[in-house]
Amino acid sequence: MDKLMKIDNKKAGIILSVIIILSLAISTFYMATKQGFHEDELLTYNLANSSKQLNVDGGWNSPEDFNEYLAVNEDHRFDYAQVYENQIIDASHPPLYYALVHTVCSLFPGVFSKWLAYSINILAMAGILVLLFKIGKKVTGNNLYALIASGAYAISIACITTTIYLRMYATLTFFVLAFLYMSIVMYEKKNTVKLSDCLMLTLIVILGILTQYYFILFAGLTGLVFLVFKIKEKNIKDLVKYIIAAVIGAVIALCIYPYIISNVLGGNRGFGSLDISGLELVTVFTYVVYKLCTYIQIISKDLFLNQIWLFAICSVFAVGGGIYFRFVKKRKLNRKAMFIIIPALVYFIGISLVSPFNSDRYVMASLPLISMLFTFAFIKIFALIKNKKVHLVLPASIMLASAIAFCTVTPYYTYGKTNLYNTKTDNCVFIGTAMLEWNKCIDKFMNYDSTMIVQTSQMSKTLGDELESFASNRGIVTKGKISELAKAYMFNGDTGKETKDSMSALATDEKLSNLSEVTVYISRLADNDSTIKYITENTEFKNHELIQVDYSFDDFYNWYDYFVETESYCNVYRFYK
Repeated sequence: MDKLMKIDNKKAGIILSVIIILSLAISTFYMATKQGFHEDELLTYNLANSSKQLNVDGGWNSPEDFNEYLAVNEDHRFDYAQVYENQIIDASHPPLYYALVHTVCSLFPGVFSKWLAYSINILAMAGILVLLFKIGKKVTGNNLYALIASGAYAISIACITTTIYLRMYATLTFFVLAFLYMSIVMYEKKNTVKLSDCLMLTLIVILGILTQYYFILFAGLTGLVFLVFKIKEKNIKDLVKYIIAAVIGAVIALCIYPYIISNVLGGNRGFGSLDISGLELVTVFTYVVYKLCTYIQIISKDLFLNQIWLFAICSVFAVGGGIYFRFVKKRKLNRKAMFIIIPALVYFIGISLVSPFNSDRYVMASLPLISMLFTFAFIKIFALIKNKKVHLVLPASIMLASAIAFCTVTPYYTYGKTNLYNTKTDNCVFIGTAMLEWNKCIDKFMNYDSTMIVQTSQMSKTLGDELESFASNRGIVTKGKISELAKAYMFNGDTGKETKDSMSALATDEKLSNLSEVTVYISRLADNDSTIKYITENTEFKNHELIQVDYSFDDFYNWYDYFVETESYCNVYRFYK
């Protein structure tokens, strides 16, 4: 090993600190520019902080109502019982992340701010980068290699997106890497695993499961690698300790939150979301292909300058390099590297197939490791070149690629500048469906004196055709069964949503009748034309002008991109007398 590729621990620590500071500074910059929220980000604050119910069937809501919906009430600071109860009702996720958000928000009662949940992600990402370095060092035994791998992820779109998305996925990624690191630590020991090691593994399992259920899949894959290698090495004693520690952690997590089983097996985000029995085989197959292609697009955006061809070339070189070293150079792969390769790749592919939406968030936990795999593969390939100065090309290329990426690609969840925050009227009406689309717009409603939320039973007459066209143009053979696709994936399997109609409130509400003008949000899922007709025929608002038109589905390859890049899912109008 040449001296160029070596660096001592002290210098490595300094460089790693610089990498972390740079990464978090970039994330903070994008967080400062973030205007708007993903609907689940707003749901984060509600489920963490409040039991407040809004008036959603024809009643009016004030800015104070919306703030109480999102922020901690002074009288309910550190009320973890309410946090716990909210997760039982939601039946989608375990409570730990929400408890963390509630803790931070309790320090600032009555305040709704994107920076509160972001503070948790900042800490999680700092831990992620430290763990990624430690894992890299365990696998390669080389500080510089580990630093290059950590740096490659730290200044990637994937890292920034994970950090600024105000959900539990940064925290999940931290516990996933912590579990992987402890698994490698315990694997290295030969009948010398200590009680402290087991206790640490148990704690990580508890916290990981209570953060997000996908942790179970990753831990299971990692544990499988550990099991196979320990059996091959006939190190049964440490294997038994490892299994007992993990099982105890899972049991404790289940005791803390016994709803885990029902959530995973029957919840609207668990296996219950995968009911596609009504679809023909060709539809299922082509949709699966589309899902995989979508996730290739996601990883290309997150790690490869949004260029699928670049991802393809890098993949060919990485795989080709692996084949060359294994069969030409006769070098067996480091077993510790398998702790990265198998869990990361199987997790990525598995989640790509079973996720309820085609979204980067579900595979975020695997992206640091996938980034590391590509980095290590290219380090090995560059090591074949005898000219030592050429070895500097890789870190230089990573820096250049990152600079290009941030000039050409915008991280998810920042949202564009929109005129919806500059209100045209003092009051607002939101017209949506049973899908509760109003949740996406709460931060905008807070700018009005009051907002009425009503529900229509008149679904969009064109939505089915739009979705049919969207799917067909992307290679899905729908056989006219787009509604089943929607039930299986768009609605997370929850097809029993109660449809109500409170449109009559528009005609009978006294406050509304006394207004001279009002801003009206009409959901993409509602019938736009019939809604406008109802307003003009049943109220004194006979005139209207378009403020903002909703996005076209054709603007996106990935269906989910519509949800992460759209400010409201609505056409927005100003109605006036």
